[in-house]
Amino acid sequence: MTNIYKLNQKKTSMEPMRSPRIIPFVLLLILSTTLHAQSYFNPLLMNQLGLSHSRDVALSGANSSDYSTAMNTFSNPANQSGFVGLKLSGSFAAIATMENRSFPAIDQFGDVVTNNVYVVSQGLQNAFSGGATWGDGSFALSIASTPFITPAFFFKEEIRGSLYAPNINRDPLIGYHHIEQSGVIQATGFSYGFNQDNLSFGAALRFLHGVGLQNQMGVSVIDDADTSALASGTSMLMSEEWDLDNLPIVGQLGAILDLGMHWRVSASYQTSYVMKSTRQGALPFYDATEGLPLIEWTSDSLDLTIDIPARLEVGLRMKPANSLPTSVYISLAYQDWTQYAVSYGDSLLDASVPFEYPMQETFTLSGGIEHWINENVPFRAGFSWAESPLDSELSQAILSGGSGWKSGPLQFDVAVQLLSVGYRYFDIFVPVGMSANSYENVRESKTNYSISVSYSL
Repeated sequence: MTNIYKLNQKKTSMEPMRSPRIIPFVLLLILSTTLHAQSYFNPLLMNQLGLSHSRDVALSGANSSDYSTAMNTFSNPANQSGFVGLKLSGSFAAIATMENRSFPAIDQFGDVVTNNVYVVSQGLQNAFSGGATWGDGSFALSIASTPFITPAFFFKEEIRGSLYAPNINRDPLIGYHHIEQSGVIQATGFSYGFNQDNLSFGAALRFLHGVGLQNQMGVSVIDDADTSALASGTSMLMSEEWDLDNLPIVGQLGAILDLGMHWRVSASYQTSYVMKSTRQGALPFYDATEGLPLIEWTSDSLDLTIDIPARLEVGLRMKPANSLPTSVYISLAYQDWTQYAVSYGDSLLDASVPFEYPMQETFTLSGGIEHWINENVPFRAGFSWAESPLDSELSQAILSGGSGWKSGPLQFDVAVQLLSVGYRYFDIFVPVGMSANSYENVRESKTNYSISVSYSL
């Protein structure tokens, strides 16, 4: 395998890690929460976009025991069993990312004076979804297409040089570092549900396919007279388009038990699935002895096979006995990432390498509340706490909220989801002749805006 160049990725652990290079292990992880920080991990930790309708986003996905639209039947297909009529739905989402990277300025006494921000990265990603549900009160069928996961990451770093007296401008712009990964893996499929007395059951199938998957990475040199701060002395901007080589199928089974007027419990099971792709460009690797993930550009093609573990979720819906039109939702999801597996092979080396990173089991706890201020306007709020399969330090808290307006068969819903996180990171692009700075600070924030419209016939 011929390497063009390599970029150090980061790990939040503050312990130094050193060892010689060996054949790296491929790392391509898919997390099970809705909106993640650490976007630079997205080549490795693809960001799941499973919540498409604004109501589900506002309730942070905790409403798996209650029907919203055809899009949320993928979380628990049993929730549509009591639906009557025909409902058409569509959603648009925009995810805005802001990331600041800084390094500490330390005085002669070893104290941190300030954090100097040296790069600000911004990105915007759009997602569309739509679906329809038909039901007669005892049986219902839905079809839908929604974004499932994305490798998106946006990074553009200005590189400043140094001039000496008598020059006035002491930090001229000499170049840029670029990383941009875009596109989504869409899930398109169908689900059905039926009920018998106080029990409801359902099943769903989703077929995954790539939409606009692209990678671009490189260095742009403006002033080649001073390139000491750049990762390369020459301009390199390489790109690739890629897609899934197989048609992954994700199955879902669900059940709901109604316990009178005020309580409902649910359970759903998402099957494991396999993703295959061929890359000739930016590839995620993991060096077991180095203890660091890496992004590496290769000149020959490489085939990836990734096995993603199954996911189990239980949920609860509670409607208070008082007259307030309010619903409270809680859900708990479990995924055993120790069952994750990956193998790869390329045009020069026929190999199947085991993945030996100590992955861990994860839980995601979500809660939400919906209160109708009047018969036309709801208020919704949600919260999620999601563990990471890589490290407990990467656990994340997500806040969400939303509202809407209903008039007869037409309903509009809006939602916003917020996340901000800070952590330590090594350099992404290491200057020529220097080692990675292990004391950089990263502050990342994401905002997910969602607008949905539904019409019932």
